Amino acid sequence: MQLTVEISGYKDEIVISSVPQAFLAKVVRHCYGKNNTPYFAHNCFKGVLYFDEGLSRKFAESVGYEWKGWWDENRFYHGSAFVLDDSMSITVKIDGESIQEIYPNKIAVDETPVSPAPMLSQINKDELLILMGSVDKGTLNWTLDDVKGDFKPSLLSVCVETFPSFGLEDRLLSSITYNGIPLTAGTDTTKGKRMIEPVVLNPQGDDLDLDDMIEGFELE
Repeated sequence: MQLTVEISGYKDEIVISSVPQAFLAKVVRHCYGKNNTPYFAHNCFKGVLYFDEGLSRKFAESVGYEWKGWWDENRFYHGSAFVLDDSMSITVKIDGESIQEIYPNKIAVDETPVSPAPMLSQINKDELLILMGSVDKGTLNWTLDDVKGDFKPSLLSVCVETFPSFGLEDRLLSSITYNGIPLTAGTDTTKGKRMIEPVVLNPQGDDLDLDDMIEGFELE
């Protein structure tokens, strides 16, 4: 018989790369010039990096850097996966018929933290590490053929990637296994999109705010 695990919930697209601090300082200066409050400056910073490719490329070129757009700024990491949390819906099907709903907190989870340490060791002193991404919502089926016997929830387990050092709480589902055998992921459908607040780390691994990014860069 065929086992299907249908998951519905939020899906993250995450990229991690390095960019010159001078580039981000240009963006921050621009945003503080347009909006003199931290709230609006943060929204501007996010908007320029995600949506205004013309302006972001202009700032990047002025410091000798080629900005490729957030999607392609993935020197160190590019992952797309559903988020394992309490809002995720998990439905088990046998030969296409639903037999059981499973709560996410009832599944055995193996976590693999994504560490910035090996990434930071590869960046220059004038560069910063940046995490960006988007959040969609959708559904994905995972399948396993030739399953024998009755379905046992205790045999279902998942692997997730986590990002605690980046301050991101989402746990990204990387694989599902049943009785130690991996299921195959199908093609997912997603709808809607919102952008993740960029996370910026200096070469020492410290989380930076907007003011930190412009430290040492004078107004032009």
